[in-house]
Amino acid sequence: MLIMRYINKPHFIIKESLQKSKSTGVYFRDVVTPDVMRDICIRITGQDNFTFEYVDNNYQDAFLEKSYNKGRMAIMQYKDAVSYISFSEVEIGGRNSSVQSVPTAFNMYFTNPYPNKHLYYYFLNVSGNAETEYQILIYRLMRTIGFEFLNANQDLLSKIQPFSSADDIIFNRRINAGRNRSNNSTFITKGNNGAIEIYGKTYGANKYETSLICYALASLWHSGQKIKLFEVLEGDLKELPESSLKVIEQMGVIEVIPTDTTLEKRIYEKQNSLRSPRYTYNLFNKLGNKHCALCNCEIPELIQGAHILPVSEIKKMHGVTAEKRLEFALDGDNGLWLCENHHKMFDSGFLTFDDNGGLLLRNDIDQRHMRFIDETIKYRMLPPEFLTDKFVWYLRQRRAIG
Repeated sequence: MLIMRYINKPHFIIKESLQKSKSTGVYFRDVVTPDVMRDICIRITGQDNFTFEYVDNNYQDAFLEKSYNKGRMAIMQYKDAVSYISFSEVEIGGRNSSVQSVPTAFNMYFTNPYPNKHLYYYFLNVSGNAETEYQILIYRLMRTIGFEFLNANQDLLSKIQPFSSADDIIFNRRINAGRNRSNNSTFITKGNNGAIEIYGKTYGANKYETSLICYALASLWHSGQKIKLFEVLEGDLKELPESSLKVIEQMGVIEVIPTDTTLEKRIYEKQNSLRSPRYTYNLFNKLGNKHCALCNCEIPELIQGAHILPVSEIKKMHGVTAEKRLEFALDGDNGLWLCENHHKMFDSGFLTFDDNGGLLLRNDIDQRHMRFIDETIKYRMLPPEFLTDKFVWYLRQRRAIG
């Protein structure tokens, strides 16, 4: 067990170099000043008498490694406790700008074996909107995994509540993403077996959001629950950072499934009914959260991705390269969200759509079944935003099959 010496007076250790300090000329000592440390010290310990030191990149101890200041961190040691304090940006820019450091800070905290440790977040005197709906979602994820907000009451109007369950996260993520399509980078749903499925881009700024969602869902895990992360990889862009994967592995409840073109090609070659992670992600990216296009059912376990042009027909296409056929099979424009009933009707030829998105029913349907069909179909026209040129092309190919 890691043993820390007993410290009678609160003591801060702060790496002064940020990742871009050499190019920007802005160092952490410029924003985390003695006045800021005094406020933090009072809020955590009730004391305003403390010591501090700014250290360079080569400094290391039981809580800090050799590097620039990862996680925008300050470490405060007092008595036999250690506090990990992560700071907001001074200026809130893009939607991920204020939280990019949070998963890194959490990774350092979570993987350190010292038992008497605490995790905090402190708002600097920020400019910009620190309380968008998306930011509140992120703050709630942070509360769920154990962050305490030291000064949220003075900087935020809303009280930050942790999520209570995986369903709570799924519902709020769906509402948040639905209001702003630019928020769509990580999708959470349930598969038809009830397993929680995370479809997330794991590179660029998206990896921070995906990591936080995974941590929060793992924190709320209960016995018998299955959670799967499908990592959506692109080209040479790799899976989640090693530090994040290490945390997920230690949490021990999330199955991580990398999905790239090679994997998708193997699935495509083996199956005529493609239920691939990449196809599902592409449908999310185009159509948003799962909801049947005909009856608006939103029970995720009952909603499926229905190919407009079936994979079995794509495989028969002549004069088309294998790479192009795979592209057709994975294309988000080649699909709709349909409930199990309407998906079966669609695949069985009971219904299709014209070029304007209007519902077409087969002429020879037994009249005894028409009442059920009429009662279960709420919408007879697809939304115009579905009707891209590629979507209409797939519709025409399907209708030509007969």
